[in-house]
Amino acid sequence: MNTEVIYTDGSMSEFVDGGSIHDGPLAIERLRLITAKHALSVYLRTGRQLTANGAHMAVKNVIEPLTGKTYKRSRKGKEEALADCEALLAAIESGAVVYVEEDE
Repeated sequence: MNTEVIYTDGSMSEFVDGGSIHDGPLAIERLRLITAKHALSVYLRTGRQLTANGAHMAVKNVIEPLTGKTYKRSRKGKEEALADCEALLAAIESGAVVYVEEDE
């Protein structure tokens, strides 16, 4: 089964059995946010980082530029960044149109 998602700026993501294809600024930004979300949630849940300094870099390189906020390096700052990241993802996904094609 193939699924194609079109975002408000015309970007698209296509999900097929072998993986996915992403094209356009909003689709790529969504992927970056998903990666940042997972880096932060793993860190907050376990205290471990997926990569060296991964949670901090997710905040500084992905979330801060999009929100215009500066987050504290504390746990509370990371929790706030995670909440903002999830809100940004919801905003992107709420405007998406999904097409599902079933393979015969």
